Amino acid sequence: MVLGIINSGLFIDIVTLIASPFIKPRKKITPKKNYGLAIIVPAFNEEINIERCITSAFDQTVKPEKVIIIDDNSEDKTYEISKSLQKKYKNLKITKQPQNKGKAYNITHVLKSESLPELTMILDADTILPNNFIEEMEKPFINDKIAIVTAKSFPIKHKNFFGKIIYNGSMFQYLFFAFRKKAQSIRNAVSVISGDSSVYRTSFLQEVGGLPQGTQTEDMDITWIALEKGYKVYFQGNAVARSKDAGTFKGHWKQITRWYSGGFQCGYRHGRNLWKAKSLLFTTLIPFYFDSFVYAPSFLFLWMFVSYLPALVIGFYLADLIFTIIAMLVIDWKAIAWLPEVYLIKTIWSIAWLWAFVKTSAQYILFGKNSWAGTWSRSDFYKKKK
Repeated sequence: MVLGIINSGLFIDIVTLIASPFIKPRKKITPKKNYGLAIIVPAFNEEINIERCITSAFDQTVKPEKVIIIDDNSEDKTYEISKSLQKKYKNLKITKQPQNKGKAYNITHVLKSESLPELTMILDADTILPNNFIEEMEKPFINDKIAIVTAKSFPIKHKNFFGKIIYNGSMFQYLFFAFRKKAQSIRNAVSVISGDSSVYRTSFLQEVGGLPQGTQTEDMDITWIALEKGYKVYFQGNAVARSKDAGTFKGHWKQITRWYSGGFQCGYRHGRNLWKAKSLLFTTLIPFYFDSFVYAPSFLFLWMFVSYLPALVIGFYLADLIFTIIAMLVIDWKAIAWLPEVYLIKTIWSIAWLWAFVKTSAQYILFGKNSWAGTWSRSDFYKKKK
């Protein structure tokens, strides 16, 4: 869940990274051929971001065959700005939906209506790519069992005061998660791909009918589907995308609770199907939820018992601080300056995780897993970062 002293999942990841060269030496990945790749960009009210996104999509060392903008009935100038760029980019196609349908619906619509090459990237409209992104993301597909390749995804720093605090506090969490994703990828147990910039084998997307609808985290949902079907999900650490995260505490709270709620929704939705992805279930998900259920309440409420168990309480928080500092020094020693912000974000994320568990579990008990259908497949996706 968050960086903390109670982290059995991290222990598994460290053992994986240490043991992997001895168990099965990893060969240098080189592309077998030049793959055809199309980029689909779902967009709603993205007039501020859309030109920069499109420019970065075309400004690649390996060019995409086409970039498809699907405007979800925007109320601003997203469509007009996109159309104006067609003069510069001949392989740019823009479609405007007459009604707001949401990301998952629109991706599925493109899959059914467009002729797409071997690979398909789904790119959020507020995401910026470095010019070697496609080149790096294509390389792992030399393995025919790989259905999805996911990259590092880091936020763009906001200029406002609270946005900077959120960025400093959450950036290290992203670095920490990227470190763990590398180990998860070795075990073929990646818990969630980066929904803003991942590349899919087009035949896999067509096989599963596009992006799944009915949860708040379609990126996690489709990751689990791929692993349950016996495919591989690969983490490409050499590719880094940058996206806009929320720049206010209200927006950040909505974003984090959406992620955690979607995680619980996926758990209830997949249920016994997760037995088909045993590495994911036993080496990533079970340790993750065990750690979270123990750590979040301890981190938030153990201080209340300082009068009764002073040694335990002081020992817990001191050990947690030491562990956090060591982790920061190992992963990025310069991040030590962000320690106060990291603890602020740890607090927010711990509260959000518990709230998401209570809310989502209550929804499931009262209404069943079908209660989430449609709650995110429409414009809620686009409101998360405001």
